[in-house]
Parts: sequence; C-alpha cells; structure tokens
Amino acid sequence: MIRKLWFLLLIVACASMTACGATETSGSQQTDKNPALTKVKVGYDGYSMTTAPLYYAYEKGIFKKYGLDVELVFVSGGSTLSQAAIGGSVDIAQNGYTPSMESIVSGADLVLVGGISNKLPFQLVVKDNITTAEQLKGKSIAISKFGSSSAKAADMALQSLGMTTTDVSLLQLGGSNDRIAAALSGNIDGTIEQYPSTGQLLKQGFRVMVDLTDIAGEYPNTAYAVKRDYAKNNAEVLKNFFRGISEGVKEYKKNKDEAIKITAQFLKMDNPAELTEAYEFYSTKIFPDIPKPSMTGIDLVLKEIAKQKPKAAQMTAEQIVDVSAIEALEKEGFFKNLK
Repeated sequence: MIRKLWFLLLIVACASMTACGATETSGSQQTDKNPALTKVKVGYDGYSMTTAPLYYAYEKGIFKKYGLDVELVFVSGGSTLSQAAIGGSVDIAQNGYTPSMESIVSGADLVLVGGISNKLPFQLVVKDNITTAEQLKGKSIAISKFGSSSAKAADMALQSLGMTTTDVSLLQLGGSNDRIAAALSGNIDGTIEQYPSTGQLLKQGFRVMVDLTDIAGEYPNTAYAVKRDYAKNNAEVLKNFFRGISEGVKEYKKNKDEAIKITAQFLKMDNPAELTEAYEFYSTKIFPDIPKPSMTGIDLVLKEIAKQKPKAAQMTAEQIVDVSAIEALEKEGFFKNLK
C-alpha cells in the first residue's frame, strides 16, 4: 500500500510539473506575440478641447495599437510643463508654443516635434456691461498662469484693444473650471477661455470681447515638445506616438457622437450637448490631419518673445524643431493611407 501511495504521488507530481511547463511555454509564446508596450509619459497643461484628441486616442486604446503604453500626466501651467519636460518628469509635453519656446530661447534643450493646434483658439470673455476698452481698464482678468498660452492670449487681446497688461489686473487662477467659478461668483470681470468654457459663460450673460482665433492669424497655440536627445534616441517611439495621435484625430472627427461623449467625460461635463459647438469649431478649424508644427507660427512667436528676450530675434524656426518623425511617416505614406 505504501509503495502504491508513493507511486500515485509521483504521478501527480509529474503531471503538475508537465502542466506548469505547459503554462510557462504558453506564457512565453503569448509574450512573443504581444511584446511589452513601451511606456511613454505624455504631459498636458489643461482640461480643454485642445487635449480632446489625445484623451480620445488614449481611451480608445489607439496608442496601444502602435506599441505604446501612454500615461497622461496633468501639469498645471505651460511654464511648469516645460520644466517637467526638461527635468524628465514627462517624455512628451503637449504644451503651448509660447511657454515651450520661451524655455528654448532661455537655453532649455527642447525641440518642437509636432503641433496639434496651429491657431490661437482663445476668447476674452467679459461681463456683459463691459463693451469698450475704457470700461475694461482697471478690471480683473483671469489667466491660468504667467508664461502660459492664456497669458499670451490675454496680452494679444489687450493689444488689439489698444491696451497693455498694465491697464488691467491679471490674476493667475489656474484651470478653466476655477476661472469660470470666479467669473460666475462675480470675483473677476473677465477671463481668457476656450470653447466650450466660453459657451458656458455666454449662457450666463457674459460676452466675447475679443476672439483671438479671428485676429491672431497663424499665431499657434499647442505643440509637442521633447528633449533634444529624446528625439534623437527615440525616433521610433515618436513615430508611433504620431501614428496614434493622427489616427486619434481622424477617428475623433469621424465619430462625432462618440467623440463628444468621451470629451464630456474628460472635461467632466454633465451635458454633452454643450460640447457640440466646441466640437464643430475644433474639428473644422483647429485639429490638423498631419500634426506638424507651424513654421510660420513659430516665427510669429519668436517675434513676440523677442520683445522681452532679444535673443529670440536671432533664432529661426528651423533651429528649434525636429520634424524627422513626421517626415518619415509622410515618406512612408502613413497619412495618405490612414483611413
């Protein structure tokens, strides 16, 4: 009986070893078929429509299709996001052209590798009883942070009215939700916003005093910036990122209802219907099919920066961009074949 018992135990042990061996082999084969995804941290500086295609591509798993495990990292303010990219806290920064380029002019080893918004889609929204520049003088205007795209938008909006930032009180109030709350509570007289936030305020009795989209021409808003050595050493990662974001934009434009639903989730809006106007505006006027940075826009930004930092006047767009990843995709026919 003892011998029989030992024999049975030996059979069970062998069967278990065989099963374990089969499991390990199966796991190894699965790994070969599904190689590990490359981790990429992508920073963004605002809960706004500009980030909607990035979030859409993330939610739909499009980046994984191209071998990337994207982690979205919120960093408040464009200048802070530039520092995060410089310090390596994020790999790719979806950041304003202005804060990115101000860092580059100041010596940061960053390059612009793409662009998702090559126009300036901001509005100066004020209380309904403010109708003239004279009435705006001395009033409080909210921006996210000094050095951000909203700060530059405020500067340009005031210039169009024959004013400067010294004629008003600029307040750093952080994200759009905080600025809207301050406006609705009556604590500020105006704010720099984008749709759909602009639309929300219009329904509450505010008015658009200046629309930067109309007057700023090709002055750009949002680019993709990375450290120069990252662009050099991770060419394939950048190609896959732009494959993902480009397909994300394509699908975002094609699938309106789904895009609005996911954007409402991202912006934490209870009423997706409020996003329809914003969706149409950005899909038709802002989001590019090929996410290249605007060379003309970069030159415009350099001229603006040169007013405070003369070194910018000696720099050209070609010096601060690296579009090799996107150009490689163009040569491969990726954008033409994207359906």
